[in-house]
Order: sequence, then C-alpha cells, then structure tokens
Amino acid sequence: MKKNFELSLMIALIVVTFTLGVVFICLLNHGSTFLVIGVILALFGFINAMVLIGINNKIIRYKNKIEESLSLIDIQLKLRFDLVPNLVETVKGYAKHEKELLAEVISLRNNAANATKENEKLENANQLLPKLKQMIMLAEDYPTLKADRVFKQLMDDLADIEDRIVAARRIYDSNVAMYNTLIKTFPNSIVANARGFEKAELFKIDTAEKVLPKISFNGENK
Repeated sequence: MKKNFELSLMIALIVVTFTLGVVFICLLNHGSTFLVIGVILALFGFINAMVLIGINNKIIRYKNKIEESLSLIDIQLKLRFDLVPNLVETVKGYAKHEKELLAEVISLRNNAANATKENEKLENANQLLPKLKQMIMLAEDYPTLKADRVFKQLMDDLADIEDRIVAARRIYDSNVAMYNTLIKTFPNSIVANARGFEKAELFKIDTAEKVLPKISFNGENK
C-alpha cells in the first residue's frame, strides 16, 4: 500500500505540474508573465518525468545484470553437476566398498541438479562439496585410483569449473553491490521504494577451492 501510494503521489505531482504549465500557457493573452511561468512549470514537470523514467530504467538495467550474472553461475554449476556422475563411476571402479558415500554424493548431486528453486539448488550444492571432498580423498587410500588418467582429467576439469564459478560469483557480487548502492542513494531511493525494488543478496555458495582437497599426484597432499 505504501509503495503504491508513493508511486501514485509522484505521478500525480508530475501531472499536476505539467497541467498547470499548460494552463498558464493557455492564459498567454493575459500577459507574457503567465507564458513564462507556464513554460517553466511545463518544463519542470517534463524534466522530472524524464529523470524518474531514467532512474527507473537504470535500476532495471542493474537488476538485469544481476540476473545475467546469476545465469552464468548456474551454467557453471550445471557443468559441476554433470561432472559428478563420471567422477563417481571412476572412483567406484577402485573403491567398491564405499557404496554408501558414493550413493550419497549422487543423491545430493541429483537433488541440486533437479532443484527448481535457486535456494534449494544452492543448499544442495553446498551440501555436496564436503561429500565430494570425502570421495576425492579416497584417492589417498587407493594409489591406483590416483594414478588413473581419467581421474586426473576429471580433477583438472573440476578445478577449471570451480575457477569459473569463482569468477562468475565475483561478477554477481559486484553487480549486487552496485545495485544495492544505487537503490539506497537519493533520489534513486524514491523510485526504488515506489517501484518495490528490494535489496539483492550476495551469492551464498561454497566453492571447491575452499572445500575440496588438492590432490598431489606426486604422492603428497597440498
């Protein structure tokens, strides 16, 4: 209700200002003073309208940037989810006794990949990483797994994906910071409140460079 009232009030003030300008112009025959006042009021109303429209469009552009950067993260997350089954199958070939852990990894991966809501996807994605760590650490107990070329390649692919997730997350967080600053700054805050633009949240997702172990294929962990 408050937001609708503020928006209606802004529109009404612009319309009234512009209308008064037109009225004064129509009274041109009564003297040049009315013409000047009318032109000033009409210009004032027009400029205000253009400023508000410009602010609104600017906020929308930044909001769209947030959505675009979020989609970049989603693309990289999908690559991570697509890689997990291959990694599980490779580990399974050497660590057949770890069925429970492998099944849990697949379950979390499927939950994240099939989630329709962003918060559910992120929650499952964050739960998946510690289990991936446990699974990858099995390579220390299975030297033949560590020496497997497919396993090495999958680890390289995972590292590359995680680097891209980190880069995409930085872009997202930067866009969020600029957007939040924009909607809090006067007079942008007037338009933001009236149009219902709310503060955006930073991306809360774990990345593998902080959670996953760095396997040394020369025999030592880093």
